[in-house]
Amino acid sequence: MGIVLLAIAGIGAFGQGTPAKPYRAPDFTLADWQGNKVSLTEFRGRAVLLQFFQTGCPVCQREAPLLEQVYREYKDQGLVVIGVSHDAGGPVALKQFAKRFDLTYFLLLGDLEIAVRYLGITPQVSSFDVPHFFLINKDGNIVKEIAPDKDKTFAQDEKGRLEQAVLEVLHSPSAQRPKPAATSH
Repeated sequence: MGIVLLAIAGIGAFGQGTPAKPYRAPDFTLADWQGNKVSLTEFRGRAVLLQFFQTGCPVCQREAPLLEQVYREYKDQGLVVIGVSHDAGGPVALKQFAKRFDLTYFLLLGDLEIAVRYLGITPQVSSFDVPHFFLINKDGNIVKEIAPDKDKTFAQDEKGRLEQAVLEVLHSPSAQRPKPAATSH
C-alpha cells in the first residue's frame, strides 16, 4: 500500500468525536475512477457520510457492503455516501473495489489537499488511520467525526451504529432559516 497508516486522531470508538460546535466542512472537488468530477457543494441540502479509506484495508473492505446497505436504505431520505480512497493503485484499484462489492455510492480518488483539510496531515504527521468518517449535515457542517474500533466486536453492531448516526443527521432540523414565501404586488 502506498501510505503508512497510523492513528492521528484521539477519537477511539465509533460515535465519539462529536465536535463541541458544528463547523463548516471544507469543500473539495475530486474525480471518481472514471474521471468524473464531484464536488461536496453539489450535495448542500443533503446529509453526507464522508469516508476516508483504502481498498486494501481489511476493515474498509468489511465496511463497504455495510455502507452500501445504509446508502440504499437512506438515499431517498437525502443521504449521500462518499468514499475517498487514498490508494497508490489509483483509478484501477478503485474500479476493482467498486465492482467487487457492487458499490453504487460515490467513490473518489483522494489527494493530499483533502487529507490536509480534513485529517490534519502535516509534514510532521504525514499519515492517518483508515477508515475515518465525517458526518456532514444538510447545512454543510461537520457534526460528527468517527474512527471505528479496530476489533471484531465493532463489526457486529457497525451497521446499527452507522444508521443511528445517519438518522440523527437526516432528522436534525436545518440551521438555515427558510426562505420567505414570494409575495406578489
